[in-house]
Amino acid sequence: MIKQVIFLISLAKRENCMNKNEILSKKLFLFIVIIAVITFFVGLILILLGYNITICEFFYNNDITYTIFTAISYLGDTTFLIVVIVIVWYVYDVAFAKNLALSLLGSYFVNSITKDIGQDPRPWTNVKANVEGPGFPSGHSQQGVAGYGYIGYEAYQKNNKVISWIFIILVYLIAISRVIIGAHDLQDIWGGLLFGMIWLTIFIVLEPKLSEIITKFSLMIKILLSIIIPIVLFIIAILIFPYTELDYGLMCGGMMGLSLGYIIGNEKIGYDPKEISTMQKLINFAIGIVITLGLYLGLGFIPLDDLGQMWDFIQYFILAILLTTLVPWLFTKIQR
Repeated sequence: MIKQVIFLISLAKRENCMNKNEILSKKLFLFIVIIAVITFFVGLILILLGYNITICEFFYNNDITYTIFTAISYLGDTTFLIVVIVIVWYVYDVAFAKNLALSLLGSYFVNSITKDIGQDPRPWTNVKANVEGPGFPSGHSQQGVAGYGYIGYEAYQKNNKVISWIFIILVYLIAISRVIIGAHDLQDIWGGLLFGMIWLTIFIVLEPKLSEIITKFSLMIKILLSIIIPIVLFIIAILIFPYTELDYGLMCGGMMGLSLGYIIGNEKIGYDPKEISTMQKLINFAIGIVITLGLYLGLGFIPLDDLGQMWDFIQYFILAILLTTLVPWLFTKIQR
């Protein structure tokens, strides 16, 4: 009898542990579905009622709101998201930072393909924001979900619900900011948020399974995949959309540099921010930000823009691989 009780207790503990480590719990999945459904119907109703461009026009001549929401909108820009990734990489967790970057790059690629297919014009209020490229779906809105939504998911997994809600609110603020500054209409951010939620859910479910498969590959296979997949995606995108205004070079070059950098880091460098002191994290944070911005701005000054997307591919490959290998290697030397 005692043995049976002990067995049942141990079984309950094991099941409880499994529930805690579940990739996407039923409760969280239901929450995502509810948020998506609310977003879908609220957006659809407002669009059908003719409010698609109303908010853009209402705030068009308000310089105060334009300034405030331009700053909020910047939180979804490529430059800022690169900084977010390297901060997470250098002071929190390398594997999570890699996944965060892949979520953003993958979402960016899908968003760009969708934009190039749809070729939806931006609202006339974009004259003030002067953003190039098609409008639907909003890249900032979709990237907000893919990036900050993924960070919110990590906080949820760590049982920090307050941080999760902060990032959820931030996602919607970034989306709304795009309408207020006139860069997008309501339909654009509506699509961006929904596509972002679909992408993030798929990524959360598939990433652990794919990672488990890839870890079984030899080092050479991993390196080849890291090189071949981004190049193939880049070639396909450029062949299909030769006159695109969207930056496939950034996405694919960054993806290749990031993937190779992560492999090299694991095999040769072994930098792990979880094993260093808070003071060392602060030092790494400061050094990392300076080097990141220096490399980003420095590469931008190289006069090879005539190469177009090819230079973008090379530029972001160099940036990504240096930030994921050279800088962590430097940190390991400093720590000694």
